[in-house]
Amino acid sequence: MFSALLHIKNYKLFVVNMMLLGMGIAITVPYLVLFATNDLGMTSTQYGLLLALAAISQFIMNTIVARFSDTHNINRKLIIIAALFMGAVSFSIYFYIHEIWIFIAMYAIFQGCFAPAMPQMYASARESINASASRNKAKFANAVLRSMFSFGFLFGPLIGALLLSANGYSGLFGGTITIIIFTLLLQVFFFKDIKTEHAVSDVNHVETTAPNMLRDKSLFIPFLAFILLHIGQWMYTLNMPLFVTKYLNEPEGFVGGLASLCAGLEVPFMVILGILSAKMTTRALLMLGGLFGGLFYFSIGMFESLAMMFVGQVFLAIFLAILLGLGISYFQDILPDFPGYASTLFANAMVIGQLCGNLLGGIMSQWVGLGNVFFVSAGSIFIGMVLIFFTKDQKFTEESMSN
Repeated sequence: MFSALLHIKNYKLFVVNMMLLGMGIAITVPYLVLFATNDLGMTSTQYGLLLALAAISQFIMNTIVARFSDTHNINRKLIIIAALFMGAVSFSIYFYIHEIWIFIAMYAIFQGCFAPAMPQMYASARESINASASRNKAKFANAVLRSMFSFGFLFGPLIGALLLSANGYSGLFGGTITIIIFTLLLQVFFFKDIKTEHAVSDVNHVETTAPNMLRDKSLFIPFLAFILLHIGQWMYTLNMPLFVTKYLNEPEGFVGGLASLCAGLEVPFMVILGILSAKMTTRALLMLGGLFGGLFYFSIGMFESLAMMFVGQVFLAIFLAILLGLGISYFQDILPDFPGYASTLFANAMVIGQLCGNLLGGIMSQWVGLGNVFFVSAGSIFIGMVLIFFTKDQKFTEESMSN
């Protein structure tokens, strides 16, 4: 099945690019909070604000670019190249900006401009798939691309740990910039244009006839539940590096080790998830994932042990594989006739969760301390899990999955 995908135009390029982007981003991201707090002197609240503003910028740019790329005959290759260039710029500001507030503003702006790179790669890959003889394998093809990003993310933190020990933070940012530029060059020289016709009417139809989330509890409750699930996850993402290095007093390299282990475990769990999703409802799997995630976050505050955190990455990987792998499908189960609107609800829940998680994570780490902040993460996850329990039980059928 996989060999057939390699005959799709540009698919091999996107497989390589997804792996490179996962690796490049993972070199720096796990250590960004350490650089911001230790080198620039940011407080946890300021770092949470940095991530929140970056998320707002990414959401705005993704929305604008997605609308224009779908409704206008704009070459996706140029969009991807421009976004990758902005990504390289966003990580280069380390070398010439050392004032906290200017760094926050510039990082948010350029990260926003970098954000469309991956969605546009997915969109371009889908166009290639639809124009090929393997159009019936679209879901599997997208799953492979997502797995390649996780595969790259597996090695990124390990490479980052080596660069950090050898060249400090300049090695981290330089490594990420190098990989992004290399990905950009691959896009320039190996991307082949695809002739497609943009269908506009379907999108407009969905937007004008989709039900109102605020008036329908069957939409609002799962939307709120997903926000809470993402809040718990982003609070962990924000505070984990500080907890390991400042609370447990462990070397910075273990931060990358935890991130790499989780990413590596996600790949096989995604495969297992594909098998289980045919036998269990999406709602049941999400509740199971929430249970694993909540128990992991609770265990961090309970044991205060690096060894237990490494063991707990199994629980975290199961939670993330289910949350990120089935989130869109869950909303599409609730809204089988509005797949575009369903995907938008999932994306918006993720962005709001990221914003609130980063801000709340910074505030709570100062209020209750690094030793107790993960209890708050667990509480957010468990509340989200309870809300999912009270939503309608959606049947996971082939018909709903084909939308």
